[in-house]
Amino acid sequence: MSVSRTHNVSFENTQTSCQTAPETDMYVRRLARPASEAVANNRVIIIYLWVSLIVTDILASDFEAKLHDTLFKDYYILPLPVVNTTDILNVSFGLSISQIIDLDERNQVLTSKVWVKQQWRDYRLQWEPEEYGGITKIKVPNECLWIPDILLYNNADGAFDIQSASWAGIDYTGLVTWWPPAVYKSSCQINVAYYPFDEQHCLLKFGSWTYDGVVMDLRPISQNAEIRDYWDNGEWQIIETPGERHEVTYPCCAETYVDITYTITLRRKPLYYFAYILVPCGLISFNTVLVFYLPPDISEKMALCMSVLLSMTVFLLLITAQIPANANHFPLIVKYLLFTMLIVSSSIILTVFVLNVRFRSPETHTMPRWVRRLFIDIIPGFLGMSRPVEYSKRFRHVGINLTRDAMANGALDSSRLVMESKGNSYSVRMRREVDVQMDHDDSEEEVPGTSNYRRGQYLPLMTSAEKEENEAMVIHKAVEEIMYLTWKCASDEDSNREKEDWKFVAMVIDRIFLIIYICGICVGNIVIIFQAPLATVFFRELFCCYEDWAMNGLPLNYTRPTVIE
Repeated sequence: MSVSRTHNVSFENTQTSCQTAPETDMYVRRLARPASEAVANNRVIIIYLWVSLIVTDILASDFEAKLHDTLFKDYYILPLPVVNTTDILNVSFGLSISQIIDLDERNQVLTSKVWVKQQWRDYRLQWEPEEYGGITKIKVPNECLWIPDILLYNNADGAFDIQSASWAGIDYTGLVTWWPPAVYKSSCQINVAYYPFDEQHCLLKFGSWTYDGVVMDLRPISQNAEIRDYWDNGEWQIIETPGERHEVTYPCCAETYVDITYTITLRRKPLYYFAYILVPCGLISFNTVLVFYLPPDISEKMALCMSVLLSMTVFLLLITAQIPANANHFPLIVKYLLFTMLIVSSSIILTVFVLNVRFRSPETHTMPRWVRRLFIDIIPGFLGMSRPVEYSKRFRHVGINLTRDAMANGALDSSRLVMESKGNSYSVRMRREVDVQMDHDDSEEEVPGTSNYRRGQYLPLMTSAEKEENEAMVIHKAVEEIMYLTWKCASDEDSNREKEDWKFVAMVIDRIFLIIYICGICVGNIVIIFQAPLATVFFRELFCCYEDWAMNGLPLNYTRPTVIE
């Protein structure tokens, strides 16, 4: 019984498991059916939306075409869009500066790329959005609309009106918005007084050429021209762009015309001119100082002066094309260049003067006492200049004076020298030399009235009186030659001393000019450059940029942003 029960139980379990297999399959199928149905439903929805969009576009295009036909069926672009002839059409005007293309200082022309913003209300272009499928805005070509004849008054190339074929936007309330791009060349009064540290104020004057203020009124959209989309210029930086509304009565007409004038303040970025013009000129002018540091007795002083002047002239010719030609103002950089040329030219004149002083001699010039006192005794002490071996100067002057006194008093006569020479050994040696000389002379010449040895004949000797007389003559001649040599040496030494004094005076003058030129160049450069109010701003920004580069690693050409209020 137990066995059969066990068998039956196992059979029943097996049968039960076989019966549950189809139920599981049906369950899986029931789960998979909604997924396929969802995919199919999604496809239907996508197709429905696509068809709806196509139908909507078709309907919208139909509505827009119908709206265009309705608005422009009887529309004329010539009459002013006002209900009554006494009404004033209000036109809102604005300007957005996109780029400063160029500012030609020589021709005084500003080339700029702008967006001209114009808004006005045309009562003929109104509709109900519900009647046209909810359309609230449309775009139409500007040739199909009445456009205000707003021109740039100070145009420089003859294209006064806007020649852009851009489309205008129309609101269902009749508000027309037209933002055409334009490239203008406008006249700009250039002030180059502080060039290259200058600011230029260029005007853009917009107004209607046909309609006066009684018919059409201009109102600025904002107080300033927008520069949010401005493309930065490498030479000019926009500082401010205020706009003002003016009512002007011109001599030609009695009506009052309205204009909106934007003043664009441009500040030059002077780093280029500072690096390529001012710094080279400064280095050339400082080379002039080296002329006065050279010794005054070399010819290279004039060669250096002429080289500096020639290089300055060539450099001036190279940068002339970059300097704006304007007769109304004297550019600051021209003042700087003329100052540098004056420094170099004056150094040549002073160098000629120093060389003239250097090569003076006692034979041509006599040094005045005040020159000796001032340039040899007084000024060198203040300049840190001194002459070595001062005692030799006094010794030489003492020896020269003694020799001159002895020659003047006639103390060296022949008879005294002969008598004094007999009492010392020097006189004995001198007499022996004189005897030898006399014997030699006797062997060469004949003495009238005496016996001598000539050509192999023996002659008697001279008497003692004759020998003493001959000795006196020889000694007198030797003394005269010694005195002449002494005087010659003293005179040459005196002349050399005078020349050295003139050379020292030239060195002192050179040192004075050196100090004067260093101070003059530094003070002159500072005074001329800092005449421009923006020079201080430039150097402060330059040092700030250098600090940013040193501390934070910012590039040296980094420009701090300018906030326009």
